[in-house]
Amino acid sequence: MDNITYKSYHVTFMENNDGTTVLHTFFRVLLSVQTALLSSIRPMFAEQEQYAYEYVSIILSMITAHTVFVDQLYMINFVTFCFIAYEFYITNSIEDICKALTKLNNVSTAKIQTITFLRGLTYLITVFCILAVDFQDFPRYLAKTERYGYSLMDTGVGLFVIMSGLVHKDANRSNLWSIIVSNAKFLTVLISLGLVRFVTIKQLDYQEHVTEYGVHWNFFFTLAVCKLFSSIILNYTKKPLLLSSLILILHEGLLYLGLQDWVFAENDRVSLLDANREGIVSSLGYVSIYLYAVYIRSIFHNNSLYRYEVLKKFAFNIAILWVLSFFINIFRPTSRTLANAGFCLYVEAIIITISLIVYFFEVVYQDKERSLSFNVPYTLLAINQNGLLYFLVANLLTGLININIRTLLVSSFTTFIILNMYMLLTLGFNVYLKSKGIKI
Repeated sequence: MDNITYKSYHVTFMENNDGTTVLHTFFRVLLSVQTALLSSIRPMFAEQEQYAYEYVSIILSMITAHTVFVDQLYMINFVTFCFIAYEFYITNSIEDICKALTKLNNVSTAKIQTITFLRGLTYLITVFCILAVDFQDFPRYLAKTERYGYSLMDTGVGLFVIMSGLVHKDANRSNLWSIIVSNAKFLTVLISLGLVRFVTIKQLDYQEHVTEYGVHWNFFFTLAVCKLFSSIILNYTKKPLLLSSLILILHEGLLYLGLQDWVFAENDRVSLLDANREGIVSSLGYVSIYLYAVYIRSIFHNNSLYRYEVLKKFAFNIAILWVLSFFINIFRPTSRTLANAGFCLYVEAIIITISLIVYFFEVVYQDKERSLSFNVPYTLLAINQNGLLYFLVANLLTGLININIRTLLVSSFTTFIILNMYMLLTLGFNVYLKSKGIKI
């Protein structure tokens, strides 16, 4: 198979994916959450031993669960849940739990552990998937869908946007200039990365899926739009939930009135606007997701609430979002390509459900009186310190591997070795930066 034939084969292999079910996708995400949670609530080893333990329990389990044991998803989730339940049972009583939940939502650390946990885990899952998807052992139903449906990688895209919103910094009179400078730097980095990615792909004749974002557009540009647009409108009003809802309604209305037909049209991409219709149209939906994340962040930072009240707010959101996403999907099928209402509500339902779970463990285990603590895994802390750089290095290494190896044609054993080496290299790089105190 020559290079041209292989490139065509690769592109064809990625097309026409309809994804899987909501439940299956949720449990894919939940598995990584559970393995990381188990590391967070158990007593920690010395640093080097802890890194080794986390690699086996979080990363190696992720690799095997999506390749070797891909059909044993529910069993692996159940076994992991049993370990967590046992650990929880031997360290907590009903009285301890009630005492923890009736305290005020005072943040005991500089950063909210749950947000750090979720952000690092989202980066980790995303980095794994962007290379794993190029191998036969990674099932097609986990890859990004063509038009409609649910999949792990579709979910990862939405969660990545949410993580940006969860660390959004509110501007006020005292910090306005510093926030403007910070946002300008971040936007410059995102746009630069988007341009570099586009030029590199074209120069190397690297295989790409045009109907994902368009000819010139990519996910870095989408992130930049979310950051810029959200920062501007949040400067005028501090009601992110209302803004998120209104933008989502507007977006869905525009899709219904003709934008959807334009995106999925088979006509030639003659203009710059037409060439990038997927990325441009979906951006409004992603802005809605970003703003919802800012709303979640405001709940986390509300120190006037009791902890059980935070959980009640999360539970109320969970009920509303899952019901809405279910019924909307019946009439307007979920589409990551469009970032329509079904997709946005579904991604928001997943993140708020996981937030409730992780936050519950955080507040119960942050108890110095009982010598308990909730520790974000070292690997996730290292990723968080240079998250965007971690993502960039992973993209570059993914491209390098794909240029030199025909990943779709390698054996299962070779797949397993390459994925482990890739994860070790990318994580090792961030761990090294953290050990040196370097933050870029």
